Amino acid sequence: MRSISSFYHLLGYLAIWPALYALGVFVLVWKVLGDGYPDTDSILYVLLCAHSCYLLDRVKIADHRQDPADALALPMRWALFARWAGPIRMLVIAELLGAMLTGWLIHPMLASIPPIALGVVHLYAGRKPAPSCPRLKDLPAMKAFFIASGHLALPIAVLSSHHHNLLISLHPSQIAALLGLWLIVAGDAALCDIDDHHADRAYQTQSLSVMLGQRRARLIALGLIVLGSMLIATMPQMLGLGATLIITTLITQKNTNHRDFVDARLLPIVLFWL
Repeated sequence: MRSISSFYHLLGYLAIWPALYALGVFVLVWKVLGDGYPDTDSILYVLLCAHSCYLLDRVKIADHRQDPADALALPMRWALFARWAGPIRMLVIAELLGAMLTGWLIHPMLASIPPIALGVVHLYAGRKPAPSCPRLKDLPAMKAFFIASGHLALPIAVLSSHHHNLLISLHPSQIAALLGLWLIVAGDAALCDIDDHHADRAYQTQSLSVMLGQRRARLIALGLIVLGSMLIATMPQMLGLGATLIITTLITQKNTNHRDFVDARLLPIVLFWL
């Protein structure tokens, strides 16, 4: 059991679970805005974009930009990335090039998104914290909502490349479902931020957990997930999915590691219900 648990956490360290979370969001957005399931090229594109962004967030573009809060919050992960920083950065570049090529094959517009996404990640958290010059992630209560916006922007861009008039032809139920999904992702992100409470507080990242306390942050995260699940229920087949998200959030409220569970649960739930 210990070896299974260690492997589970290692996949989290290597950003496999958050990349699959991004894929789960992508499949959900595809079901809300399109029909059927995404094609293989689009799936590969999203995985390459998501994984490279998460790796860059963890390894930064240079050693002197490493975030000491990561070392405090997840010392084993920080040590792993510090030891293998060079190869991991090369992997980020390889995935960037792969995403650009895959995006070009889908639609030329998509080739520009991977470098833009990595640039946003760099602006979001690409350097050490500095109280006199906060990063995007340090802004009061904005961390979870920045993450949610990024997760929805990528699948919407991919779908827009397939359907040029997508955003101007949405039904009210589709708009409500997209808003609901945004709230769910924000709630999941706020839940994950509870794991980083002490590190965020030490380095003045004003997450909901730091601003309001861990208990209130849990309640807000649950509230966001419940409200989001109610909104996505306006779409067919989404009621069971939303209920499962709420139940799994309730039974894991006292987890000491929310991050890996939250990241790993979404795609299986999506595939089960849709």
